[in-house]
Amino acid sequence: MNLDLKDKKILYELDLNSRATLNEIAKKVGLSKQVVDYHLKNLIKESAIKQFYTVINFSKLGYTQYKLYLKFQNVNVEKEKEIINYWTQNKNSVWVASCRGRWDLATSILARDINDFGEILSNFINQYGLFVLEKDVLITQISPIFTKAYLTEKKEKKKFTYGGKIEHYELDDIDIKILKILSINARLTILEMIDKLNLTRDIINYRMKKLTKDNILSQYRISINLEKINYRLNKIIMRLRSLTPEKEKQLITYVASHPHGMQYLKLIGSWDVELEFEVKDDEQLHEILLEIRNQFSEIIRDYDTLLIRQEHKLNYYPF
Repeated sequence: MNLDLKDKKILYELDLNSRATLNEIAKKVGLSKQVVDYHLKNLIKESAIKQFYTVINFSKLGYTQYKLYLKFQNVNVEKEKEIINYWTQNKNSVWVASCRGRWDLATSILARDINDFGEILSNFINQYGLFVLEKDVLITQISPIFTKAYLTEKKEKKKFTYGGKIEHYELDDIDIKILKILSINARLTILEMIDKLNLTRDIINYRMKKLTKDNILSQYRISINLEKINYRLNKIIMRLRSLTPEKEKQLITYVASHPHGMQYLKLIGSWDVELEFEVKDDEQLHEILLEIRNQFSEIIRDYDTLLIRQEHKLNYYPF
């Protein structure tokens, strides 16, 4: 799909806030409400926009994110689909994606503690262990996520950070209902939420404002079908010699200031950090790698790259 400047401006604004109204977007991009509506409907029809999702700060709800990487053996196409389906249906998986490189599948899993995660992993291994050649488990300590500045000439990026201190924010049934539907469709109107939740406008408005104030509802974004716009998601996973607070700040700043930098993950496990970039091709990725190696050569011990071929699930509140 060839995006014109209007499409890119609309996508950029939706990535900053996917709950923005047509009028709000129209004012930001300098178009009429009718033109914005036409382009938005076309972007959805052409599957350029896969999902309007909500970033929910699960660390405040008492959860830690565990990343599981899998290399398969003796797996045909049908068995691979079965394993992918296992994780997309799993009530603890936030994100599931097929990869190219060292790993075949990546999934992010929310668990209360290591015993909770151990049970989730054991259940999978008991069922599919014969098809796993290698696995790696990493704990996400903290992770800033950035919006897509490369879509327009503007350089504004919003940042959401999950991880860090684990808290135990108490949700009631109404909060849970709201999080469940917003997590997978951030663009639902209040009228649609009234119909789906059987709650009053005042209750929904009050709860959403409270969950936002308490940093549970952190950000409203879009999931773009990168293949449709001739981009792709690459991860750069690194082992470091020594990551001082100053060097970490510089590394985060590099990702945050780069138009194609999407996410920084500080990890506990066999790798120390993971950087995400959305790029056009190998050449652009190579240029980014050269910059990183030139700027941070004294701390990089080893690195690997991973191409995210297809994302199968994204849900920050999968329970």
